[in-house]
Amino acid sequence: MEVIDKLLEVNSFLVAIGLGGILSIATKIYKQLKTTKQQTEQRFKLLEDANLALLHDKIYQQCSHFLDQGWIAVDDLENLDYIWRGYRGLGGNGTGEALYKKVLDLPNKKEGKR
Repeated sequence: MEVIDKLLEVNSFLVAIGLGGILSIATKIYKQLKTTKQQTEQRFKLLEDANLALLHDKIYQQCSHFLDQGWIAVDDLENLDYIWRGYRGLGGNGTGEALYKKVLDLPNKKEGKR
């Protein structure tokens, strides 16, 4: 009986260590996944902000050019609209929107005609 009791005691100890190890590993994996997810979300937000800034700059440059020119070609208007939709979809507005609306009021001409 004493031998069986000792074996059960040793077995219980090994099971406890095994479960503790499994829980420890699972906890480490969870923490790593959580950290990775947070880093990915932060990086995605930074990329989104960078894209918004680039689109704003492109809209500002193009709108300034067309407003100085006094007219816009239909193809250029379509391209500007494509950029504008991406900018707006990312939450952009303000100065970019004001300039875009001014360009929409410009006369349309075919490329090469002045």
